[in-house]
Amino acid sequence: MDFFGQQDAARKRSSLLVWLYLLAVVLICASVAGIAALAAAVAHDDPTRSATPTILLTAIAAAICTALVIAGGSAYRIAQLRSGGSAVANALGGQRIDPSTRDPNERRILNVVEEMAIASGVPVPPVYIMPQETSINAFAAGFTTGDAVIGVTRGCVEGLTRDELQGVMAHEFSHILNGDMRLNIRLIGLINGIVLLSLLGHIIMRSAIYSRPSSRSRGDNALPLIVIGIALLVIGSLGSVMGRVIQAAVSRQREFLADAAAVQFTRNPNGIANALRRIGGSHMSGRLKSAHAEEANHMFFGEATRAMPMFGSALASHPPLKRRIRAIDPSWDGTMLEPIVDTAREEIRGQGTPAERFDRLRQEKQQGARQIDPAAALLPLLALAGNPSATHLEHAQRLIAAIPQDLKDAAHEAYGARAVVYALLLDGRDEIRERQFQRLDSHGDPQIAGLTRKLATTALKLDRHLRLPLLDMTLSSLAGLSEAQHDTFRANLRALIEADQQFDLFEWVTLRVLEQHLDERFGRAKRIVTQYYSLAKLGEPLSVLLSTFAHAGSENPAAATAAYNLGASRIEAEGLRLIPREECGLVPLDNALSKLATVAPRFKQQVLTACAVCAGADRVITPDEAELLRAVGDMLAVPTPPLLPGQRLA
Repeated sequence: MDFFGQQDAARKRSSLLVWLYLLAVVLICASVAGIAALAAAVAHDDPTRSATPTILLTAIAAAICTALVIAGGSAYRIAQLRSGGSAVANALGGQRIDPSTRDPNERRILNVVEEMAIASGVPVPPVYIMPQETSINAFAAGFTTGDAVIGVTRGCVEGLTRDELQGVMAHEFSHILNGDMRLNIRLIGLINGIVLLSLLGHIIMRSAIYSRPSSRSRGDNALPLIVIGIALLVIGSLGSVMGRVIQAAVSRQREFLADAAAVQFTRNPNGIANALRRIGGSHMSGRLKSAHAEEANHMFFGEATRAMPMFGSALASHPPLKRRIRAIDPSWDGTMLEPIVDTAREEIRGQGTPAERFDRLRQEKQQGARQIDPAAALLPLLALAGNPSATHLEHAQRLIAAIPQDLKDAAHEAYGARAVVYALLLDGRDEIRERQFQRLDSHGDPQIAGLTRKLATTALKLDRHLRLPLLDMTLSSLAGLSEAQHDTFRANLRALIEADQQFDLFEWVTLRVLEQHLDERFGRAKRIVTQYYSLAKLGEPLSVLLSTFAHAGSENPAAATAAYNLGASRIEAEGLRLIPREECGLVPLDNALSKLATVAPRFKQQVLTACAVCAGADRVITPDEAELLRAVGDMLAVPTPPLLPGQRLA
């Protein structure tokens, strides 16, 4: 699956959404105008004067008012959801799962999401549970990977095995990676405007029926209101049908694609197939009780509302369950599965207890210690950007198992996550480190400063290749900070980095990763507008980027030149040149990436490929190159899976 191709497809579907929305608005406005014109004609009682001007003006006024109501309703709902995935989760009755929870079911879903995120190269998203929903369902929501959340029903958490949960989460991560989330939130807003007339009709009818007139004349005045209410309800029904049409047109085929991606990601078709079978075997299917289920139906793993009786499954936003299962498992015998009652039954399926799985992963890590050594021959395959495989998932599990438990425990709660990040930035020199501790003592919570001191020894000994996965693990917890805590945290980050008056590559990567994703969480990210649809005029920033990679891989001038030439051969741009090492630096690199971030997505693929080729020219990836690749992917908004042992260039 091509990440960049899927991004292009998402943009095309955005255009389709706009056209379908405009068509729905035109049809609804025309219907309202027709009813208004008919009412004006009936009300006209002056035979000496033509009724045409009155009828025409009435129809036009009704159409304009309707369009304004629909547009206003859409704009208002989109504004409500501007904070991203958390707004959707809260509207659906979700409650955020504490990253430090000890509930076994909640811990299990958090572990699965964490593995998926690190394997995908995206920040670990917060997970919301809908405690009142007993059906099996899930969704991913957000505008970007930085403000994405995962939502799960209680039935999903309690009624699936770990393999099945993994299949469902892989499906949702596909939606995160292929550009569906932003479109889905916009679709919620647009559908709200379309169906708003039905709500207005209901309100008008209730007001007319339940009002208490004080006179006969006021009672007579209720009749027109009832007629108007009925008319709006009827037209609103047209809006509901159009909303279902739009949901089906925009999202239906994406479910097949996400199912296929989940199989590729987990290399376990039974996981997602059995999850679908459990939905089919549940008395609730995937249906939700939430009043907002219908507007968000297209976002869920399975159909969240009942089908319209007149249309059956024709307007469903998801393909029929049987078709989805058959597409994954052509040999399926047609039977469904009941949701499990006790998640311990997954042991019967050969998975073992959580402790046994952890021991198994630790043994794999010890057996493959050489493979994840950063000095080993690691080569990137950025054709997999945004499209992780089962190998990436297994590698992420090994990385997580290799991180010391005290660091992982701390990363899973807001206090500890800050301490973990601070500890990763501590200097190896005693005098500098003491200066950093003094900063934390005077500009932060004493408990966090104390925990940082406690974690310092372990963090300073942490293998370089485990630092970025650990940093990713903190992002979900850091997203729960208050504005004031976040401001203090960011100020302390910069102070710790500046303590030695130097700015090394890991510090730069840490700062950029945290700023990139926390800005999105806290609504501070600036919208990036595409400004370049060609690389031809971007020779200077491309030269800075490729030269930085060339020098990061080797101090030998000849080797750096060879690496640069190999990377530059993948780029068609004017004025490309190898910049001397002394002229390369993090400030020029920042400026170059800021400009390259405004390039059209299909050209970002060329940029990342050139970086990969440049880094892999000597067939070895250094820690500096690995961290650079991750940071470049983040700043170009391209999720990049972790480097794999022995990975080869395409």
